[in-house]
Amino acid sequence: MGLFDDDDEVCGMDTDKQTICVGCTGCCSVIGFITFCVIISAYHHLGPDEQLVVRRGKIYVAVNGPWSGQMNPFESKTRRQALKLEATQYAKVLDKKTNTYRVVVGPYFEFLKADENVVDTSEKIVLARDEYIVLINKLNGQERVVKGPMMLYENVTDNFKAMRLVKKIATYLDEETAAVIANKNTAGLSLVTHCSGTDTLYVPPPNIRVVEERKLTFVKPNEVLVVRDEDGRTQFYDGSNPSTVVDFQCPSAASSEPGGGLAFWLPPYSRIIRMVWSDYSTPVEGNGTTIVASSAVASASPRRRRTSRNIVVNKQIFSSTPQMWLVAGDYNKDTKLWINRGSGPNLTNLVTKGTVMVSSSVGGGPSANLMSINGNTGTTLNFGNLLASSSWTICSLTRYAGTTRREILQGTDWFHGHYGGHTGVARYGLNSTQVLVDVVEPTLEWVPMCGSSGGPTPDNILVGDEAVGEKSGGSTPSGIYVNQNTLSTSDFAIAEIITWTKVLSKDEKQEAMDYLMERLDDAKTYMDQASSLGEKTQIRYVTAIDTRMQRSFYKFEVRSKDNVKLLLEGTVYWAIKDARRAVNGTADPEGDVWFRARSTLIGAISAVNVNDFMQRLNTIIEDAFNAEKGDTFYSDRGIELINLDVLSYTPMDSRTIKSLNTLIKTKTERMVALGKQRTENEVRALKIDGDVRLAANKTQLIEAQALNDKLEAETRGATEGGRKATTINEFLNGVKYIFPDTAKRVKLYREHIIRNALAIQTQHLFTGKAKVFLKPKGQNLTLMLPTDVGYALPDERRLKTKRGASNPANPSSAMARHVHEL
Repeated sequence: MGLFDDDDEVCGMDTDKQTICVGCTGCCSVIGFITFCVIISAYHHLGPDEQLVVRRGKIYVAVNGPWSGQMNPFESKTRRQALKLEATQYAKVLDKKTNTYRVVVGPYFEFLKADENVVDTSEKIVLARDEYIVLINKLNGQERVVKGPMMLYENVTDNFKAMRLVKKIATYLDEETAAVIANKNTAGLSLVTHCSGTDTLYVPPPNIRVVEERKLTFVKPNEVLVVRDEDGRTQFYDGSNPSTVVDFQCPSAASSEPGGGLAFWLPPYSRIIRMVWSDYSTPVEGNGTTIVASSAVASASPRRRRTSRNIVVNKQIFSSTPQMWLVAGDYNKDTKLWINRGSGPNLTNLVTKGTVMVSSSVGGGPSANLMSINGNTGTTLNFGNLLASSSWTICSLTRYAGTTRREILQGTDWFHGHYGGHTGVARYGLNSTQVLVDVVEPTLEWVPMCGSSGGPTPDNILVGDEAVGEKSGGSTPSGIYVNQNTLSTSDFAIAEIITWTKVLSKDEKQEAMDYLMERLDDAKTYMDQASSLGEKTQIRYVTAIDTRMQRSFYKFEVRSKDNVKLLLEGTVYWAIKDARRAVNGTADPEGDVWFRARSTLIGAISAVNVNDFMQRLNTIIEDAFNAEKGDTFYSDRGIELINLDVLSYTPMDSRTIKSLNTLIKTKTERMVALGKQRTENEVRALKIDGDVRLAANKTQLIEAQALNDKLEAETRGATEGGRKATTINEFLNGVKYIFPDTAKRVKLYREHIIRNALAIQTQHLFTGKAKVFLKPKGQNLTLMLPTDVGYALPDERRLKTKRGASNPANPSSAMARHVHEL
């Protein structure tokens, strides 16, 4: 019998009961395991920064860490982190029980209440001392201005997502800087300066915008500034007159000294008149018959002929050449042709309905007077396929010019710049690309705007100095129009439109925007004077009239009375003495002076023959100048003619050149001959004068030599006499004891002298090279010696030759005897 036979019983239970027991045990084990798991899962451990929110019916209970314990496993529980905020953060918290909000500002570490949830966590807006922010409610347009320094965050009533936040730099007001502000409520402009007691750091109140910072305008003592005010009156600011009445001038800026200059701020709506004058301030190259064209004028090709002479437009060169570059000043309303400065074709048949006017004086009061194409709701413009590529960039200067304000540049599901009375908005396709309301204010102001069909936000759309793009991308309209849709018409003004067939880079787009802003800044300060000067005339822009002397160079052809053609070159000196008369009397003072001087010189030279002209050139020009100086032509224009100079003249035809060359050669040779003769005469005169001077000098030399010889002889005689006197004195004193008698002593001295002389003669005779020949015949020579005659007188003791006397028998013995005595 086995241990577990079927018939065996276990614990007194048969097989069926055993099966039931095993099943019950298994069920209990499962239930126990489940119960254990439930109990274990209800156990919670919370860290220091954790919180457990338990829902018990309609009540929420919060358990904050650190904590460990068993919770009711059948209650709903939510684990969350405590609210931690940095110093630059804030959070908006909603109380679900009361449906109220509160703002928690960092730095913060705290457990929220059980009924509270964090709605949003954001960064604070940090404002420096010179910064402020304008909060504009997108729903009702209300504004609030917050000034720095501070950290801005939402309060319980704010919703920054429903607001447009514009952060700006405050304007520093000082001795040289003022602010032009625009009032949205009155649509007027005014000037704020530090003179009125306004804070140096100016922050505009709500509904006020700083349109521009305006620098002080300086007028030099030698300048006169011409200004056109908002009422169309012309005012003259003379720098040499300190008593000139200036509205916007601080008392400290006024000068009390004559010629001290002026300094003032240009009032809003006032413009400095920028005049266009002919420019003859540089010498003319060539033969003077053709004046070099201005750099401000385009090629002479009819297709590229441009009429706009705006200085900002004409100097602009884009790094990326635009496809279309349309400037209002280049539009011809008679031919309906708009010259394209870009690489694409000119625009024809622009106006399809109504009329347009090209003007810079259109109603609405913008801060900048730009030359623009203007129309009303009855005017329709068709630009055609202005955007000729799927990738494009468009920049424009447009504005509302009346009371009807809907769209200006429009296409199918497309508008740029204006929509529904708002400025700086755009829609490039089905989605609105830029829906911020009124980026430019007031509404009638010019809107400088650039937008692209691609590129990252917000730089895909620029409005002024702001990047405002909200969405990227855009479709290409089949055509661009103005007032094509009768439900979207506007009174408009278009100053400029520029397009590219690509998406410009950030730097290229900024370059285009800088150009548009420069045009606006220029138009806020200057008003270009209308000019009728020809395209080939060299021009210059005059913003201040210089009252100093000015020079105009000329070179043109004239004919003498005998029909000799000459090329005349010279200078006209002139000055403006009355700026008011100059402005009211002419639009081109320099051109008037130049052409008047030309007419005067042509008239003066045509009245004389060429020979007379060459001989009396200075007299002819002086007479012509004196005749013109008092002419009312100049005084009526406030101009003073100072001088007319002729620097050179050149014959133009070959025969005249040959004749003049011959004449000049003859005159030159004559002048050379006269000069040569004059030089020879001068040389002769100088030689004669030199000879006279030399003779006079020789006479003086002889006289001086004679005088010197006389003095030398006297000096030598005096010296020799003194020496001999001393010798005689010593001799006489030496023998006075032998011969007391003075006479004998003197006689003895004389004898001594004679004997010394004879001794010297004899010595010379026998020691010298001379030879003495004594002929025995034909001579009667007697040699007498002193020993033969005794002590004879000196004049008796000499050699004597007696004719006919016989010689001594032995003359040698006599000579020897005499020598022996010596």
